[in-house]
Amino acid sequence: MMLPRPYWLVSQAMLLLCGTAPAWAQVDDTLMLTASYSLHSDSNLFRLPASANLSALIGNASAAEKIGISTLGFSVNKPYNLQHFELDFNLIDYQYQNFSYLSFTAHNYNAAWRWSVTPRFHGNITTDRKQTLNSFADFQNFNERNERTNTNTRFDGVYELDGVWRVLGGVSQSAQTNLHPLIGEGDYNVNNADVGLRLDLASGSSLTQTFKSANGKYLDRVLPSAGLFDDGFKQLDSELKLHWTISGKSTVDLSAAHISRTHPHYTQRDYSGVNTGINLNWNISGKSALAAGWVRELASYQTASINYTQTDRISIGPIWQVSPKVSIRLGYELALRDYLGSPAGPVASQRSDTTRDSILSFDWQPYRYLAFNASLQSSTRASNLPGLDYDSNMVTFTAQIRN
Repeated sequence: MMLPRPYWLVSQAMLLLCGTAPAWAQVDDTLMLTASYSLHSDSNLFRLPASANLSALIGNASAAEKIGISTLGFSVNKPYNLQHFELDFNLIDYQYQNFSYLSFTAHNYNAAWRWSVTPRFHGNITTDRKQTLNSFADFQNFNERNERTNTNTRFDGVYELDGVWRVLGGVSQSAQTNLHPLIGEGDYNVNNADVGLRLDLASGSSLTQTFKSANGKYLDRVLPSAGLFDDGFKQLDSELKLHWTISGKSTVDLSAAHISRTHPHYTQRDYSGVNTGINLNWNISGKSALAAGWVRELASYQTASINYTQTDRISIGPIWQVSPKVSIRLGYELALRDYLGSPAGPVASQRSDTTRDSILSFDWQPYRYLAFNASLQSSTRASNLPGLDYDSNMVTFTAQIRN
């Protein structure tokens, strides 16, 4: 009997890994091969409200979906004198059971050269690529597959002036493209440059001041624009970050950044403000830990009546290491998002959303090369505008093998 394509891919990869893992380990421990299969069930894939006419919108009486996710990948981790080289590549095949037109294969990678001229002068050259399917919480053309591709390349360096002071600097280029236009987020290329100064203390605490300049270009926009959509932007950030080692078991990260985004042709799109946040990591005991945080973030989101969003997000996530092979994780996140600014002046009612996401995750690693995961997740959104509320429940089972 012929297995379905994703099962066949993973089964062959697992046989290959099981047969070659000892040999690989003996020949070269810098190379790791991985294969995994996940079965993901979503009760409301298209993030539709309970009152939606499903047959009219998606041509089906149910918005539930099962997705088989097959992953093949490898990683290389190789030190060489003062240099360190890293590479991760993953081929991820998504197969949708009921809405097969959404199926696609992603090619994702991360590569890094951790370079060092001397022990005091060092840095990174990194590049990465990630392909995902845009969430239907934001993309509501239900009969189209809308893939997003994000790429980023960065060069940065650190020079240690003395025992505690470091000079930082870097340049990067990033891009975002979507298979189809996405409301609120246009495709773009952006060039960044940053410089900073960091104080590193013997306790592990640090204080960093960074200045960053970004010059972005929106793709496929033509001027003049009736909707006042500009073809580019500039952004200046000034950020202060504190990493505080309270004790050997707990750390706190605080940040505050003033941002100012301007547009060359339509200044009505300009906005500025402060991004800030605090995160706590606490190792309660040898078997339990807690991460918690709050962040306020401004981000560009351009429509005919909106310039940007302001999101206040609270999260908490305890972890319990039941045994050396078993762990349980809980997570809860509450986000309040306001859609602000208007290129045409004040509007009668600005959009405001409240989202809640909860997850329970169970990890079991019976052997070094074999791991299993099961998770239950709930996601909801309530909005002051009609048609944007949704509830969704998700279940995921994953098996992974690696050499």
